[in-house]
Amino acid sequence: MSGPQLQAIGTTALARSDRAPALAREAVGDWLEPAHPAREITVLAASELVTNAVRHSSTAQPSAVTQGTPDVITLRLSQGSDYLRLAVTDPGSSCSEPSVIPLQVPNLNAERGRAIVEALSRGRWGSYRLPPAGLRLVWCHLDLTPTPTELNELFCAPA
Repeated sequence: MSGPQLQAIGTTALARSDRAPALAREAVGDWLEPAHPAREITVLAASELVTNAVRHSSTAQPSAVTQGTPDVITLRLSQGSDYLRLAVTDPGSSCSEPSVIPLQVPNLNAERGRAIVEALSRGRWGSYRLPPAGLRLVWCHLDLTPTPTELNELFCAPA
């Protein structure tokens, strides 16, 4: 039994550096047309996932840009039947084992990436370790065509 078919949209390798989140935003912006209904949430989710990869992965020097080296973050965007799958692979860390993540109230005004990704993906995200290299993969599924009401709920500050 095979899973749902995904159509690749784009893949890029980013050096693990402070510039990686901006480069991720730029890549997603290039991959999705300006009028794409999910462009804004996908750019934001990519930025949050890559920021977390930069902050929490364990490597010696954030300088290599060749895939397969320990200092690279890989960003992939694919499309399913009614969703976009965003996946970020990073070098992993000493705490890369899957674990229970404390429940957080989904809120785009939160200061932590997990709560933002939780809100953007409506809870459809997770992470796992890729053996034997120990790389960590974090993924989320985003609505392919969010409605204006859904976007308004995501981006409007609470009263």
